[in-house]
Amino acid sequence: MLIPGRLVLGGACAALLAAALFTAASPLDLGLFLVALAAFTAPGWPLARWFAGSERDPWSRLIVALVLGYLAGALTVVALRAAGVSSPLACFAATLALAVLLDRVVPRRGPGLVALARFEGRDLAALGVLWLVTAAIVGPVFARVGQPTPDGLAFRAYFIADLFAHMSVVGELAKGATPPINPYLPVEPLPYYWSYFTLPGLLTVLRPEPLLHHAILLTDIVAACLFAGTGYLVVRTLGASALASGGAWVVVLLANSYEALAYFERAGWAGIAGRTFRTVNVDGITRWYWSLPGVDGFQRMMWWTPQHEMAITMGLLVLALGAAPRDRNAWQRGLADGLLLAGALAFSSFNGGLLVLSYAVFELASLALDRGRDLPRWIAARALAAAIVLAALGLTLAVGMVQRTPGAFLFGWNRYFFRGPWRFLLFNFGPALFFAPLAFGLRALRGRPGVVLASVTFVAAAAFLGFDVRGHENTYVVFRAAQLVFLVLAVLLAFAIDRWRSWPRPAAWGLTAALVLASLAAFPTVALDWYNARDTSNVAMNPGRFRWTIHLTPHEQVAAGWIQRELPEDAIVQTDARARGRGTWALVPAFFRRRMATGLGLFELDPRRFDPNMNAIHAMYSTADAAEARQACIGLGIEYVYVGPVERGANPAGVDKFADHPEAFRPVFRLGDEAIFQVVR
Repeated sequence: MLIPGRLVLGGACAALLAAALFTAASPLDLGLFLVALAAFTAPGWPLARWFAGSERDPWSRLIVALVLGYLAGALTVVALRAAGVSSPLACFAATLALAVLLDRVVPRRGPGLVALARFEGRDLAALGVLWLVTAAIVGPVFARVGQPTPDGLAFRAYFIADLFAHMSVVGELAKGATPPINPYLPVEPLPYYWSYFTLPGLLTVLRPEPLLHHAILLTDIVAACLFAGTGYLVVRTLGASALASGGAWVVVLLANSYEALAYFERAGWAGIAGRTFRTVNVDGITRWYWSLPGVDGFQRMMWWTPQHEMAITMGLLVLALGAAPRDRNAWQRGLADGLLLAGALAFSSFNGGLLVLSYAVFELASLALDRGRDLPRWIAARALAAAIVLAALGLTLAVGMVQRTPGAFLFGWNRYFFRGPWRFLLFNFGPALFFAPLAFGLRALRGRPGVVLASVTFVAAAAFLGFDVRGHENTYVVFRAAQLVFLVLAVLLAFAIDRWRSWPRPAAWGLTAALVLASLAAFPTVALDWYNARDTSNVAMNPGRFRWTIHLTPHEQVAAGWIQRELPEDAIVQTDARARGRGTWALVPAFFRRRMATGLGLFELDPRRFDPNMNAIHAMYSTADAAEARQACIGLGIEYVYVGPVERGANPAGVDKFADHPEAFRPVFRLGDEAIFQVVR
C-alpha cells in the first residue's frame, strides 16, 4: 500500500501546486512566496521535534512543522511590530534566528509530548485524497478571483466582504506603522486580529504590486492544506482507522448541509435548468428562507475566513494534547497548550476564546475524573498555559487588535434557533449529525478523549444558544460555534464508521451504503456553492443591495497605479462611502492602499459607529457650495477627494463644484469619469 499511497499523495501535491500557480500573479511570485513561507515557518521544524517526537514519518512531521512554524512566525512578527520593527528582512532574520536557537535547545532525540499517529501507506492515500479534495475546493475558485474581464477585474461575493477586508489589513501592515492604523478611521489602531496576515504583509513589502490578493490567497491555500492534514492526523491519533478518518473528513468537507434540497423543493428542476441558484445563497438557505441560524461549511472557511481556520487548526493540536498526552501534567505540555491557545487567540479572538474556554472545561473535568491526583503538577502546568494565554492577550491589546466596544455582546437565548430547532438541525449539519451518534459508548472515546469532545461541544452550544454580537446578529457567533461542532462530528463519524465495519457484513454494508447515499444528497449544497463562488458572470443585484460580482474598472486600475506612485503612503483619500455601500466599500484601502477619513469598516464589531461621519462626508459631496465642502474636508482630515461614477450618480448636483473651484479643490488626476482633487489648505 506504500507505493499507491505515495502516488495518490504525489498527485495531490501536484494539484495543490497547480492551484497555487493559477492563483499567483506569476511563477516568480509563487517562487518568492515559497521561499518566504520556508523562512517564516522555519522555527516549526525543531518545534515539531519537541512536540511530536524525533521518530516521526516525513509527512506528519511536515504538517506539524508548518502549523507550529506558522504559529511561531506570526507571534514573532507581532512581537516585533509591538516593539516598532516591521522590516521584512528583520522579521525573516528573526524567524530564522529563532529556528537556529530552537534547534540547539530542543533535544535531538525524544518521544514528544503527544503520541501522534505514524503515517503508513494507507494514511498517505487517505491524506492524498483529502488534499485532492482541498485542491478541488480552493484551486478553481481562487483562480477566478480578480479575473480580468472587459469590465475590469471581477470579484465575486463574498470575496467582496472578507477578501477586501483582508486586503485592507495587508495594505495597512505593509505601511509598517506601530501599531497598524485603522484605514477606515485613521485616528485609532487597526481593530482586527491581523496576526494571520503577517506573512502576506511581509510579502507585499518585498514584492509591491497594485493588487494584494495574490499573496493572501496563496497563504490561504497553505492554511486549507494544514487544516485538512491536521484534522486527519488528530483523528488518527485518537485511534480511528485511516479509511474511517479520511472518509469522515471527506463527508464533512463535501456533504455538510442539506440546504440545497430545500432549494430544490422550492425551485424544482426548472430552477436548476434556469440556474436560479446563481442568485441564492445556497449554503445559507435556512437563514434566507426561514430566518433560522445559518451554518457555513468548511469550504467557506477555506475561501473566506482562513484566520478562523488557522485558529481551529491550533485547536485541533490542543485537542490531541488533551486526549493523548504522554504526560498530562508535564510543564512541557502546559507550555505547548499555552502557545497553541495563544496562537488561536491571536489568529481569531472569538474562536480562540471558545478554545480557551473548552480547554478550561476539559482540564477541570479531567481533574475531577482523576479525583485530584497529581494536583500540584496539574496546577503548575495549567498556570503556565494560562500565563502564556494572558501574555498573548496582553500583546493583542497592546497592538490594538481587540476592539473595546461597550455593549458589543447581546446576552440571551438564541431566538433565531427557537423558531425552528428541528429544521435547523435537519438541514445544517449533513449526514455526519445522524451517523455520528453510532460512536457513543465506544471504549476508545471513554476517558479523556470523550471529555475533550464533550467540553468542546458544551462550550460551542453555550455560545450558540447564549449570546450574539451586536451588528452581526445571527451570523458571526453561529458560524464560529458551528465550526467547532463540525470538528466534533468529524471525530465521532470516523469512530462510528469503524464501529459498524466490525459488525456483520449485511449491517456494515447497509450502513456504508446509507452514508454514501446521504452524502450524495447533501453534496449539491457544496457543489452549487462552489459554482456560485466562481461565477463572476453574475452581475445581478442581490438582497444585500450590492451586485453578486463587482469590477475594479480599467479606469480605477489606472487611478490605483497613479495613487500608489504619486501620493504619500499615509495620504487620506476619500470616497462617498455611504453611496458606495457594501459593493466597493474597500476601494481606497484595498486597491488604492491609502487611508480614508472615514469608511464603512464592515469587518468591525460595530460598523454603525461610522454612520455620523459617513453622513457628513455624503453631505460634503452633495452640497454645491465649494467653500462649505472644503471646510468640511479640512475638519474631517480629508486630503484628496475621489470622484467616480458612483459619486457622480449619487450626487449629480454636487460633484461639479470640485472641478469648478480650483482655489478649493486642485485637480491632480482625471481619466474619463474618474477624478481626484487635492483639498487646498
